[in-house]
Amino acid sequence: GLTHKNHVAIFSLEKSNEQVVQRLIAQETGIDSQRLRTGKLQENEWPLFTHAIEVFGDTHIYLDDTPAITPLQLRTKCRRLHMEFGLDLVIVDYLQLMGGDTRTDNRVQEVSYISRNLKVLARELNVPVLAAAQLSRAVEQRSDKRPVLSDLRESGCLTGDALVSIENGRSVPIRELAGRTNFKIWALNPATCKLETMPVSRAFSTGTKPVFKMRTRLGRELRATGNHKFLTIHGWKRLDELNKNDYIASPRILPIDQAEQTMSNSELALLGHLIGDGCTLPHHVIQYTTREKDLADTVVNLAVKVFGEDVNPRVSPEKQWYQVYLSSTRHHTHNVRSAVTEWLDELNAFGLRAYEKRVPVQVFEQPKNAIALFLRHLWSTDGSIQLVKGKKVRPIVYYATSSAGLATDVQSLLLRLGINAILKRIPQSGKGRDQYHVTVTGKTDLHKFINKIGAVGAYKQGRLAEIKDHLYIHPENTNRDVIPRDAWRMQVVPAMQRIGMTTRQMQAAIGTEYCGTGLYKQNMSRKRAARVAVAVQSAELQILADSDIYWDSIISIEPDGEEQVYDLTVPGHHNFVANNIIVHNSLEQDADIVMFIYRPDQYEKDTVKQNVAEIIVAKHRNGPVGSVELVFRGALAKFETAATRVFKPNE
Repeated sequence: GLTHKNHVAIFSLEKSNEQVVQRLIAQETGIDSQRLRTGKLQENEWPLFTHAIEVFGDTHIYLDDTPAITPLQLRTKCRRLHMEFGLDLVIVDYLQLMGGDTRTDNRVQEVSYISRNLKVLARELNVPVLAAAQLSRAVEQRSDKRPVLSDLRESGCLTGDALVSIENGRSVPIRELAGRTNFKIWALNPATCKLETMPVSRAFSTGTKPVFKMRTRLGRELRATGNHKFLTIHGWKRLDELNKNDYIASPRILPIDQAEQTMSNSELALLGHLIGDGCTLPHHVIQYTTREKDLADTVVNLAVKVFGEDVNPRVSPEKQWYQVYLSSTRHHTHNVRSAVTEWLDELNAFGLRAYEKRVPVQVFEQPKNAIALFLRHLWSTDGSIQLVKGKKVRPIVYYATSSAGLATDVQSLLLRLGINAILKRIPQSGKGRDQYHVTVTGKTDLHKFINKIGAVGAYKQGRLAEIKDHLYIHPENTNRDVIPRDAWRMQVVPAMQRIGMTTRQMQAAIGTEYCGTGLYKQNMSRKRAARVAVAVQSAELQILADSDIYWDSIISIEPDGEEQVYDLTVPGHHNFVANNIIVHNSLEQDADIVMFIYRPDQYEKDTVKQNVAEIIVAKHRNGPVGSVELVFRGALAKFETAATRVFKPNE
């Protein structure tokens, strides 16, 4: 604007117009900005000052210091300037201080909306728009302070082992998704609170950052940066803003139901038995061990159905056990293996010790009824189904394993059937490897287990029948699948005020004995929430009552070192499911060019690069990226090249 007489509009949201003009004069004259502000000029500086005023009087620089200006207001002003005078450049200082055109609790999406509107403005007027933005303070927590593109995003990142639930039912480590595009994941529709498949536009690493490990009441774990956001009843919150006992959103069910079953029922059933009680190590005949004769016979029949004449199964009674040997009938020469071994190898289930076992990914791709069948046979091995009798009769249904991965897989498969099981680590106190129990509790989930999964073998079928009879005569105690009590104040009370309903009237309408505002201290069951929603005419509460969200409480958040982290961009819903927890995504960087200012002397006092600023071009859609060093003159708040220009009044 000064050198080339171009028309420049500067929207300063942080400084007033007077402060901006003062900075411009200091930079042009070389007069210390502090003395310029206080008016303590030296005699020889007055000509420089008056000449600068004359120079700026002939420029076409338009200043606007409207606080919290919205994208709509900014576009209106720029259009007017462009029509009257023409514009060559628009500068916004700075992006995060702009306001949104609509009210939203999600500042991340609001900033993304603002940046997209600035890009639309640039295209509409055919002028460059330069927007300054403040980086997250998280960069100062890293050992390497150089800024990277991910620092611009107001969302965090996950460690590479985070399992992302993708469209076909598989859970894939996020590190394996990096670089891929146009695949679909499961995300929560914020309008309906239902899970849907959504495309991913980008998956990428964001560098090495400090991470924290979060554990929930259901036994789910996730490692993420402190600024990664999780959905609460109050909206999205950063991990470092969450506390123990806070509720976060997780899926109540993953509504995946593949149309095509690619594994036969016999394969799934046999696989369940061999994962649970099978020995599938190399240089050893594949064998299965059980206490129950009918289960041994079941495995024999399944093996024949799957492998036909390639296997010769036999049952060998040994003390209190039955051993089933799946002997091969093939003539084993070089590179010839048994049919059972080849099948297990294809499923990546061969050669694993008990603590290494996992559910093959192919099982996750099956429809719900096939998954239920697999779990039914798996549960017949190391699963427990019993009605404990004593002072308090209670049903116990759990699966036990020494493999943490297998326990997580079983918990995830149960979620496919709408069962929210609890995963707990059971220390063995030096008696062997720790065990992991996946436990099904609560009348609702136990009924789902009985009706969808069931049992194999006379013993467990009998115990499951006892539990079914017990549940029939005992009322449900709702204490897990609830809506956090803050919903009373957030949804119910405002709805009551809108229709002029008192607390006494509301409690009478839902059939509850009047207890004043004491009711607001209790979490809401889904059934109660549905009744309240009808009584107070609250569509928002009805959505929560019918949602796909299970509100899981946090039991711990602990620092967990530094690690390479990753994120996804999910246009539209802006979230995804990882480790069976609903997490926020990264927002796409809309700018065509992204530049950072990095000053090493701000972090390293002994650096040789004192007063040196590195301008890093980190993104350029139509050109190269790189960096250049400038000298920063603090007294003038000015960046200069090594060969600085000296201002002269008569030039």
